[in-house]
Amino acid sequence: MVFSGFRSALVAVAVIIFATPAWLEAIPAFSKKYEIACASCHSSFSTLNEFGDKFKINGWQMPDSEDGGATAKLPLAQNLFLDVGKANPPLSVILDGGLTLIQPGAGKDGDQNKSFFCCVDGSFATLDAGGTIAPNIGYWLSLPWGQENMAQGYLRFANWFGPGYVNVDIGAMSVIDYDAAGSGRDWFNAPSLAFHSNPSVSAGEEIGLTASHNDTGLRIYGRPMMGSLSYEVGVYTGAQLIGAGEDDADHAYTFMGRMDVEGLAISLRYWGNRTGRMDKTVSLPDGSSVTFPADRLNTDENTQELIFSASYRHPQFLIDLAVDRTTLAFGSRSAGGHTFSQNTVNRLGASVGAVWLINSWLETGIAYGYATHEDYARTVDGVTSTIKAIQAGLAQWKIEIRPVANMRVGAEIWVDTSSADARLRADGTTYDAQNKVLLNWAMAL
Repeated sequence: MVFSGFRSALVAVAVIIFATPAWLEAIPAFSKKYEIACASCHSSFSTLNEFGDKFKINGWQMPDSEDGGATAKLPLAQNLFLDVGKANPPLSVILDGGLTLIQPGAGKDGDQNKSFFCCVDGSFATLDAGGTIAPNIGYWLSLPWGQENMAQGYLRFANWFGPGYVNVDIGAMSVIDYDAAGSGRDWFNAPSLAFHSNPSVSAGEEIGLTASHNDTGLRIYGRPMMGSLSYEVGVYTGAQLIGAGEDDADHAYTFMGRMDVEGLAISLRYWGNRTGRMDKTVSLPDGSSVTFPADRLNTDENTQELIFSASYRHPQFLIDLAVDRTTLAFGSRSAGGHTFSQNTVNRLGASVGAVWLINSWLETGIAYGYATHEDYARTVDGVTSTIKAIQAGLAQWKIEIRPVANMRVGAEIWVDTSSADARLRADGTTYDAQNKVLLNWAMAL
């Protein structure tokens, strides 16, 4: 649909783009604490540069330094209001949202004339807090308002045995946070197709319980002497638990290596996860369905994932590449007199994106992503059927303005390049390609 104010909205965006001065600045939490510009750590909004990577690995302490306790803070007696300079506590509120300006009238779930874009209902806010409580001891908390569980919350112990040698995180965290091109810092509106597929179609979706989510665990990582090589090992619940909930009888393990040379970074991650959490519901020849429940004591679901990613950071442009190869194997199951087995499923996803940093307040970029799984066989009650491969694809173009360093407003065009059978509903009907025009915004305070 097209909103009645669409033309006016585009005019307003154009006016902002060509009228916004380039000298405006703003300083959220860490910038206030250390009295440095946001651009010291970020190439673009949320995208870390080399200095930002080192700041993060160093436990949210300035590289080659330690703080915590009274360092970089003023006594309460000198500043009771805690509202300026170094006295401001490291708290930030992130406002994020988006709206679909143009889209087909029907999608995979039926009528979507009143749907918001992608992953959010209009707008949402997140409270982020992080910093140091003593030299080399830090914390991070991310709490989406209106949700029961936190998104992330963990303790960090940094610089064991020397600068960058061994760091330890304990708690709920983003698993692929240190990869060259990880998940969660996407510049474009759609989640990376390498990990998640096109959100407008059902094809190419992730299989198993993969690494591209938050989970609770223990992570040991380092970048010795802040040099070129980084490493990481971790153990997690594998159930994507970030709050209260029941785990299964096994765990997930991950290993990652990364190299940084000038502005180029490449990384390779392995993720192995045995779980007993995914029920399987299949259709029977008579039109009914049967569910084969998971058993948390019998972890017969085996997810294996290999993630290659690369990024290049230049003062004028950014390039990201991610390739995700995942396999999922199920054990044989039975329920209500029925039996189920399935061959290993192989999924491949890839994404590439480039962003042009035109000046301090204007950016534009293009991206393309592809995701599919190979044909595989499924056997129910001795009858074998083949599940055919379906391809999902999405091309994106986005233009974004930053009137201040901690705010962005952008417009994005989606071109759905998925195969026709990716737009097939369960009842056998199809729907049009999901080409869309989106408006999004974000602000960090």
